[in-house]
Amino acid sequence: MLYSKEKERVERFKLALRMGLPIFSLTLLIAFIGLSRYFETIPISFFVTSIIILTIMIYFIFYLISKGFDERITDPISHAFTREYLLSIFKKEVTKGPYTLILVSIDNLHDINKRYSTINGDKVLKKFAEWTSDFLQEKGFDKVPIGHFKGGDLIIGLSGKKADHATLLDLLCIKAENKMIDDIEINISGAIIDTTLTDDIDQLIVRLFELNQELKAQKQESLEDEEIDPSELELSVMNAIREKRFSMHFQMAKIDDGLDIAESSIKLFGKQGKLIHQKSYIPVINRLGLSREFDTLMLEYLVDLSARHDHPTIFALTLFPSTVRNQLFIEKAQILLSNNASAKGRIMFILGEQEYYSRTRHYNDLLQSYRRMGALITLDRLGIYQTTLLYLKELEVDVIRFDQHYGKKIMDNGYQSLLRGLNISVHHLGMKTWIKMIQNHDAEILAQSIGVDYIQGNSIAKIVPIEELYNEVR
Repeated sequence: MLYSKEKERVERFKLALRMGLPIFSLTLLIAFIGLSRYFETIPISFFVTSIIILTIMIYFIFYLISKGFDERITDPISHAFTREYLLSIFKKEVTKGPYTLILVSIDNLHDINKRYSTINGDKVLKKFAEWTSDFLQEKGFDKVPIGHFKGGDLIIGLSGKKADHATLLDLLCIKAENKMIDDIEINISGAIIDTTLTDDIDQLIVRLFELNQELKAQKQESLEDEEIDPSELELSVMNAIREKRFSMHFQMAKIDDGLDIAESSIKLFGKQGKLIHQKSYIPVINRLGLSREFDTLMLEYLVDLSARHDHPTIFALTLFPSTVRNQLFIEKAQILLSNNASAKGRIMFILGEQEYYSRTRHYNDLLQSYRRMGALITLDRLGIYQTTLLYLKELEVDVIRFDQHYGKKIMDNGYQSLLRGLNISVHHLGMKTWIKMIQNHDAEILAQSIGVDYIQGNSIAKIVPIEELYNEVR
């Protein structure tokens, strides 16, 4: 037997003794007081029998107390169910009908433990389990079994088929994207499976982890080019911005008021003309504090573009949240837009942020100053970001854009219902609506029937350079 196991048994016995001793002492005291009054009339056999019964009772109670410590149902780190207890729940639930298992993993928990200490890693795991539970409750799933299986892996059990809950996993992963817990960023992946394959829980869980690995492998394969050394990447991004080495392409959106919206898509050029994609350079820009410099460069380019192309096109640019409220950027935008009449009404700023900015009156004043300069304002990712929904009540803007998942899944009845309701609400507030990722003609017709004002996606136009832009919209 391991010394640790032997030591644990000793400590459990001591704890059981401390818990039971007061009870037994009180019982013996009461028995002594009661029996002492009738000591001479009670036969010896009664005392012998009582001692034997009391001894057995004491041993049995000690055993139950000690055994109770073995039957732990919650994990001491995450406070979710233990693996053993979770499996026992699942095995009961699968006998009642279709059942779905969802795996949610903190992929970088090992790195967090190394970088921030295992104590902070444990706190992150616990708070992520709590956040997952809160998220499920928000979506109407109460008393859902969530268990800590191993490492950073949590498994959730839900009644019903996989098709009923696939959207839930998508929403969870979207909401957890770039999530920070105690200023520590976590990377999340997930997989889902149901009992269509088999009712054997052990086999399902093995397959669930295999699916998660396959999905992560596919994601890794989809990354553009080979990885760049972080220090080299930072230098490449800084040089690309300061030397104005970038490529800007556009995708048109279909609208009905005589104008076109062309959303910009930007890539930087690194060493030897190597492209640096958005997912690589945005974290670097945030880390190095280059957001204002980057956004100013792109605004200068779009203002110049509007002067060179007299086609009535609105050029849309997504700004970093930190840039929007930066006084130096506001002053630069004032100079650029006031000195270029052709840019008035043809530059649109797209804003989207996960963290709510509480000084909404001040924020609204800033946005109105941009609008007076001639810029249009769009709030992005309605339907996913809680902040966009909160801002609807406080900020006066021109356009609200739905999150891309509403475009991808517009044919889904649930998304359609939400989209219709949100579209009506935005129109009642006097703003236009915009949807992206419309990939086929049926989805385009449906978006039009719902009443969305601006429709964007491969069904409308591809992403092309400025030279091909005006040949794209059909």
